[in-house]
Amino acid sequence: MKKIKYIALSLMFFTTFSCESLVEGINNNPNEISSDSFEAGVLLLKGIELANVSVQAGHQTRIGGMWSGQTKGLVLLYKSIYEYNLSAEETNGIWQNAYQGVVKQARVLREQTKNSPKAKQYAGITKVLEANALGTLASLFGDIPFNEIAKDEILDPKFDSQKNVFAGVQSLLDEAIADLGASTNSAVAEDLMLAGNVLKWSKVAHTLKARLYIYTKEYDKAYQEALLGIAATSDALAYTPPNIGNGSLNLNYKMINERGGYWGFAGSHLDNILRTTRNNAKTAENARLAYYNFDGASATNNKGIAAANTPIVLVGYEENLLILAESAVRTGKTTDGLAQLNKLRAHLASGKAFTKLNAADNLKYDAYVIADFEKGGMENVDNLVTERALLREIIEERYVSGFTGLLGFDDLRRLGTKEKDIAVLPPYNSATIKQYPQRFIVAQAELSANQNAPKDPGIFALTEVNK
Repeated sequence: MKKIKYIALSLMFFTTFSCESLVEGINNNPNEISSDSFEAGVLLLKGIELANVSVQAGHQTRIGGMWSGQTKGLVLLYKSIYEYNLSAEETNGIWQNAYQGVVKQARVLREQTKNSPKAKQYAGITKVLEANALGTLASLFGDIPFNEIAKDEILDPKFDSQKNVFAGVQSLLDEAIADLGASTNSAVAEDLMLAGNVLKWSKVAHTLKARLYIYTKEYDKAYQEALLGIAATSDALAYTPPNIGNGSLNLNYKMINERGGYWGFAGSHLDNILRTTRNNAKTAENARLAYYNFDGASATNNKGIAAANTPIVLVGYEENLLILAESAVRTGKTTDGLAQLNKLRAHLASGKAFTKLNAADNLKYDAYVIADFEKGGMENVDNLVTERALLREIIEERYVSGFTGLLGFDDLRRLGTKEKDIAVLPPYNSATIKQYPQRFIVAQAELSANQNAPKDPGIFALTEVNK
């Protein structure tokens, strides 16, 4: 019997699991919503968005942060995961939220609102959310069910290759952009993030396309999409927790509040570089360090990135600028790449990128010039080729700016084996293991119930795009 019900606002970042495959019955609709007098279907949007917040910024994101050296696991479960011990049960949540919380509910919403005057608008928004969830899942796990989850008659959908999933997600984003372009820009009260603004949702879609092209190393396409992407912080896909109860809190705060002492920042690789090598004649990271330096033992002590109501950025302005910077340099537009990096540095210097907690903390991000990256320059004391030195700085900025997101873990896997000269390579978390994790283990519920689930290769197996 199906146990999975519609996930609405009451989800609040928690889910329960049945003994069935998490993708089984994804198109079934046992609780048909009546919309005789109002557009009831759109009420699902809040739950879809909250489920996607959990996919993008929940438990797996913290694991990726620990494995990429941005945070540390200190005791019990988090210490074990930090040292690369991961069970399949730990990923049940992200699969549940992605397939049932986002994908299934998005498709139901589109069906329920297909006759609405806003049908194209709802379709575009939910397709962006669906693409965000499935793109992240494919990045983190490699092969996942994709094509056959749309077929009601298939109980055990096959796993599609990571590259094929990325291609399918790109097509879904193209559909979303077309739907958004064909819809009126009217307010949607149920949209917790962008209030239904189709222009902003379209920019988010283009930045997501650029992100996927970064994954597949199609840097020319990434550049072109990012040009159409998020152009200001107000365009970012972000959720501001209302802080009205346990389920409406920043997820970093919530983790610390429930498991104080499990997880920390002090002594991490990110902590260390913000205190040392990130600082030079043109850069002072004291203010950003203070904002990032959360207290893992007491949630109420946090006023920065782990404060109760700090916005959770899923697709941001900083990421889009850094996609432009990296892809420009990689495609021979070095001057433009430096300009995009400096645009980000100007944004950081403005004080709008994060909250300056202490007035006395230094905050300095002067513009770089190309000479800084030439052999012997302040950012190239080890005499790399100029473009490689500039790329190294861009990748390190992605690592720092992407804290509490997935950019650091994404780049460690993308660059850590083949481009070590520009990758951020943190110390290993185990004295006996000298390799970085590359992926997560497929959810135990799926491995147990789906006869087409492949034998899991373990966390150190490279995914298809990184081989």
